[in-house]
Amino acid sequence: MDIGEENVELFQLILLAVTTPFALIWLFLAAAKGKKYRQYTNSAFAREFQMSDLFCVGFSVMEILHISTKSRRAQAKIKEISEIKGKQYAEYYYFILLGAKTTYIFTILVFVCLLAVLAASAEALLLGLLLGGLAIAYLDRSLQDKLTARRQELVLDLPQVLSKLTLLVNSGMVLRDAWKRVSVTGDRALYQEMRNTSMEIENGVMETDAYRNFAERCNVKEIRKFASLIIQNLKKGNEELAYFLKDLSDEMWEVKKNEVKQKGEKANSRLLLPMMLIFIGILIMILVPVFQQMG
Repeated sequence: MDIGEENVELFQLILLAVTTPFALIWLFLAAAKGKKYRQYTNSAFAREFQMSDLFCVGFSVMEILHISTKSRRAQAKIKEISEIKGKQYAEYYYFILLGAKTTYIFTILVFVCLLAVLAASAEALLLGLLLGGLAIAYLDRSLQDKLTARRQELVLDLPQVLSKLTLLVNSGMVLRDAWKRVSVTGDRALYQEMRNTSMEIENGVMETDAYRNFAERCNVKEIRKFASLIIQNLKKGNEELAYFLKDLSDEMWEVKKNEVKQKGEKANSRLLLPMMLIFIGILIMILVPVFQQMG
């Protein structure tokens, strides 16, 4: 037996010795802790992820390691999630997201280490670790994409909402009544947030506070400007609100036009490379037979 083979066997033995306890822990947690965390693993939020039945593994590891949702970083992430899932569900969703990440990391590490033992390959171990990192990055990216899509949707729907509000306020309707009527004319995120605001006002929240909460939930600068305008005019007496709403509506329509234009330009730039490749492919198919005949 040469030195290379001895090193491979030593690598396998060390990796097997390290991996076996973790594999046994994984099996124990998956088998014994399912009932304890069933309320989480069976929730609608958990079903958004793959392998949700195994999240009891991640939740157990979080409990053992005392991973909390109260840290500064966690609270920043919860604030972002609240825009998508609502403030009342944000921490709950973050807990499930954290459980999903922990489960994926633990499962991938155990599986990859066992695979590396069988393959007697350090490269397999490194590849597995890379895949684990990509899986976690994907979850973070997916959340960020949802957040970006929601904010874009809010901004794109704002001009139409402003136009409807302007029309109703101009006709003499009180703002809170106009707001409520507009809120039921759509089902997208902005209309849902408007309905939440109407419910707050009906439940006794001061009108200015309700509009301020609306801006915080949406967390978009254009809507903050919209809410600020409403609050200022409510304090002054509502006399020039229709005028300001009309100005803001015109401004937001211009923003929407520019946004649509930019999206179109981005789509065209994405199509440019495939079209060039297709053109080059066709050119090669035509020219190769010609050169062959000339030869």
